[in-house]
Amino acid sequence: MTNYLENIYRLKIVQKSDIVSLVGNENAAKELLRRFKKQGLLAQIKRDMYVANDLATKTAIASKFEIGSQINSTAFLSHHAALEYHGLANQVFYEMQISSKQKFKQFDFEGITYLFHLSKTDVGVVAPPYDSFVRVTNLERTVVDCINRIDLCGGLEELIVSFALLTIINEQKILDYLDAFDKQALYQKAGFILSYFQDTMKLSDSFFAYCQTKIGKSTRYLTDSQESNVYFKEWRLVAPKNILSYLEQGGGEYV
Repeated sequence: MTNYLENIYRLKIVQKSDIVSLVGNENAAKELLRRFKKQGLLAQIKRDMYVANDLATKTAIASKFEIGSQINSTAFLSHHAALEYHGLANQVFYEMQISSKQKFKQFDFEGITYLFHLSKTDVGVVAPPYDSFVRVTNLERTVVDCINRIDLCGGLEELIVSFALLTIINEQKILDYLDAFDKQALYQKAGFILSYFQDTMKLSDSFFAYCQTKIGKSTRYLTDSQESNVYFKEWRLVAPKNILSYLEQGGGEYV
């Protein structure tokens, strides 16, 4: 019994199948799970997924970032969850955006809602060497994801305040991920938004020249028509007059 518990605490988060493999059959696994849950050693995250509890506090020993990353074998933190993991989020949300090739139903655990988003690619997804239970988009993929789905990163204000914290970024990786998405609207939005951060992110003129070759002839809105009401001819984009004004509204400072 002690050996089983040691293995579970080493793994932090286990699926029912892990317990079946550990004890040898499903009935024994069910009994072990029932006993450990009754003793407060395990908590059920969702169906067939469990986390070891801290013996003193009876709360999960795994962080919300670890839980989100271990929902299934293809799951990873994305959008606002990735911003928060990288220390860029202006606000802490009680939702975790989880991308995955395998669908799962959203669920709540310890006050956090875990939301599914389909991802067709895991390009730019990394497992930090200092945090082996986590899978998360790197900074460049996070930037592209957030521009692609501004709503999933907390809105335009949250995006701008978060991006203002980035001082350098790999522009070739940004271009690689834009090419992987291959969406004209995304080149428009990325070129427009990142032009405000060209100096702080140290982006070259050629980066924006490349984006302009990909924008096509369609005019698009950055956000909804109420928020976006000024036409920017260079990017064929309708957007707010000055997106950096969100830094003042968000209490941040753009340097």
